[in-house]
Amino acid sequence: VDGAVSTVPGAGVKQRVLITGSTRGLGLALAKSFLQRGDSVFVTSRDEAKVRQTVEELAGEFGKDVVSGAAVDVRVASSVERLAEACVEAFGGVDVWINNAGSNGYKYDNLEDADPAVLEEVVLTNSLGSILCTREAIRTMKRTSGRGHVFNMEGAGSDGSATRKFAAYGHTKAGMAQLSKTMATELADTPIAVHTISPGMVFTELISSGRNSFGSQGRMFVNALAEPADVAASQIVEKLKEATADPDAVNKTLAIKILTPDVALKKMFKRFVLGENKDRYYPEKE
Repeated sequence: VDGAVSTVPGAGVKQRVLITGSTRGLGLALAKSFLQRGDSVFVTSRDEAKVRQTVEELAGEFGKDVVSGAAVDVRVASSVERLAEACVEAFGGVDVWINNAGSNGYKYDNLEDADPAVLEEVVLTNSLGSILCTREAIRTMKRTSGRGHVFNMEGAGSDGSATRKFAAYGHTKAGMAQLSKTMATELADTPIAVHTISPGMVFTELISSGRNSFGSQGRMFVNALAEPADVAASQIVEKLKEATADPDAVNKTLAIKILTPDVALKKMFKRFVLGENKDRYYPEKE
């Protein structure tokens, strides 16, 4: 409700937040989590009808003044530029820009068997899309408030580990930390920073589409480690808002991590020793 005081953890300074790929899955959950904390949110996806529907639903719950959106193809520079213009028109600028739009093609194959069209979709959306959006976010922040935060989503492969059956996805995610390091040098004299979010294993269509690709062991790990999108989003937003509330945060690179080694170990202990979350999302046995 407009004007309501939020008691959700992480509520504080109101921010104007743009989230790509935010009409479903983790992106939509992030949008709701920011709105619950009193922020304004600009939602996007390639599907114009879906954007309109999502804006209408969110505005009905949180108020028309704090929700807007536009369709965008993050693979196309002119589309990303129009997105930024629409956000500025709606909110006057953007304080936090999250590049969440991503794809694994919803296919899990060894690279030699992968469809080239799927590989192109994954690489263009994840890599080129994040680069074009990061570029435009910086340009937009410089011409409006002069400051802000850009976050790119990490994922499996970000640490350089193997991503069997989804090589292209892992390849694209391995570049996110490097991009942040590069931008730290390019933006060293400005109050604009580029960061990363490692959301951990989130149970969305990206993961569920591979439920039959890794056998019973794969399903066991998903049941043990994956969190529903709303739970992961709440954790991410709370950490993000706490970190960006510090004025000096624009002078350093933030790396928000949800599934840390300690957290993963606790989850595996609960699964193997206590028997929790067995068959949580789908049966583990063949």
